[in-house]
Amino acid sequence: MIDKKITPATNRSERRQLQQKKQSKKMYSRFVFFSLLTAIIIGSGLGLLYFLEQQRMNEKIASETQEILKKNQQRQVQSGFETNEMITEKNNLTKVTYIPKEKDSLPIENIEERMSTLMNQAAKKYKGNQHTILIGRIGSENYTEKLASYSVMVDTYQWQVDTTTFKNIGTVEDEPTYINQKTEQAVTIEELIVEDANLLGIQQVIQQQILDDAENPNDVIDAVLNLPRINWETKMTYQPDALHVVLPENETGVTEITLSYQQIQPFIQKELVNPAFLNEEATGLDPNQKYIVLTFDDGPMPHTTTNVLDVLQEKNVKATFFLLGQNAKKHPDLVKRMHEEGHEVGSHSYSHPLLTNLSKEAIEKEVQQTDRAIFEATGVLPRTFRPPYGAVNADVAAIIGKPIIQWNIDSMDWHSKQKNATIQMIDQTASEGGIVLMHDIQPSTVDALPRIIDNLREQGYQFVTAEELMESNIRPLYQYFSRHDFRKI
Repeated sequence: MIDKKITPATNRSERRQLQQKKQSKKMYSRFVFFSLLTAIIIGSGLGLLYFLEQQRMNEKIASETQEILKKNQQRQVQSGFETNEMITEKNNLTKVTYIPKEKDSLPIENIEERMSTLMNQAAKKYKGNQHTILIGRIGSENYTEKLASYSVMVDTYQWQVDTTTFKNIGTVEDEPTYINQKTEQAVTIEELIVEDANLLGIQQVIQQQILDDAENPNDVIDAVLNLPRINWETKMTYQPDALHVVLPENETGVTEITLSYQQIQPFIQKELVNPAFLNEEATGLDPNQKYIVLTFDDGPMPHTTTNVLDVLQEKNVKATFFLLGQNAKKHPDLVKRMHEEGHEVGSHSYSHPLLTNLSKEAIEKEVQQTDRAIFEATGVLPRTFRPPYGAVNADVAAIIGKPIIQWNIDSMDWHSKQKNATIQMIDQTASEGGIVLMHDIQPSTVDALPRIIDNLREQGYQFVTAEELMESNIRPLYQYFSRHDFRKI
């Protein structure tokens, strides 16, 4: 065994190493201390910054919330009725409701219950970490001088982190109540339709609609023609965009029907309907032009009516034909041609009787048989009627149930049966907005027609159908003699 010899140099080296180790530990301790201190300072600073930022954000959210409430308070004042404001806050959700103080005076039932339902519906979209404001209110809108609507609605405002502002993300609304601003009550069917003439006009639309919707119209034509008429006891519901009708018991298989307001526009008070659901007002006839209607009674007959149609086609004239059902039934091809070439096809009864001498049942038969014959040829029920001899009274008009088209210019072709006499009579009596009576069963009328058309054109007349002359504003229970002469029967 060899003993290690310790020298003074060895002791000095060890002492030096020991001192170095102690110094390193001391420096490390200082580094750790200052690192922790720095981290604490930085952490505290960041925490303070976060706290200050959150405080600033909360202040901005509160400020924007107050701004939204202020705007809604102003809107309530402008709405015209006083409200009670109720605000509840829970977590990040603020609920605000505006309930009218005199809610019973509004034509809306169960306002508080309906608003609560909508609030709950809107709250389902609420996210707990996003500030959200729900505002329940009564909304109103004016459409015309007579029509307005009220509805319960809830607006949802949600805080957007990226833009640091509230955004209206949507509105839920229940079914609006439409009111007559004159009565401040919900619009009634009586206010919308007003008179029996309009009920009968709507009846015509219903009959045609059922046929249009039928898979096989010929299977239901008899049931449609015998459809009981709607009346003031019929259940009809005013809807924003349509009229819903529960039909009287009938054999068509149709129990209820919905008619757009465009379909029944001539028969309703347009001021009580949102204009968005009406046809745009047509430009109408030019007030600086002269218009006249050529009408032909008693047809169709194969030779003469065919020639009349040929002349009208050659001259590019549209006319109005009032057909006898018995002739229409025999010659459906001519009726179809009239319709397809753009002429108006009306009814002139089935056998040309004096209707004022007939019973209700006999008149109904004359009308229905002709309607069927024309429908079978054209697919469309005739909308207008000309009574034989022009003979009509209020009772007969009510049974017929169609607008009555009379005349104010009589060609007397049925009396003279002379070409030149017919031409001369029309030349002497033609007037702006007039309705000319002729008969397409008279050979002399066929011969006179080209000259009649040419003469009237030379006098500045334009040719239109009867409905066009009246701009489709024709109604049952009224008779129309000219554009400027029509009256209730």
